[in-house]
Amino acid sequence: MLHIRKHRVKRDVLGFRLPMLTHEEPELDVSEIIVMDPDNTFFMRMGSDAMKNYHILEGHVLVIDRTLQPVSGSIVVFFHEGGFYTREYCPEPGRLLLKADTGNIIIENSETWTCWGVVMLSLNPLLQPQHRMGRYARVCAC
Repeated sequence: MLHIRKHRVKRDVLGFRLPMLTHEEPELDVSEIIVMDPDNTFFMRMGSDAMKNYHILEGHVLVIDRTLQPVSGSIVVFFHEGGFYTREYCPEPGRLLLKADTGNIIIENSETWTCWGVVMLSLNPLLQPQHRMGRYARVCAC
């Protein structure tokens, strides 16, 4: 993902610099803050309240990095038995425990599963339903 920015043209008035142009603030691009590796960062909407005690609710947008390796305590998105799940990664000797509020998943060494990525952030929508109209209708729509 390549971001090309157009620089603002600085104007002088009669040879004097405008006071508002002497102090410049850098432009804010949220994707530069939350996306470390654009080619391997994905956004996924949480489909259930399985992680409610982790403050991840249904409809929250998860920012997932596929290059990170999970460590104990990481929140991971993984594929197991035909479905995607979001759980806390807790490796134990001889098995893997994936914790959630609605029930833990235990994966023995012989079972196959695929870690799809590590959750870096959860974007929590705060916009009230009364505001979700017009151009705001799709802002973190849940």
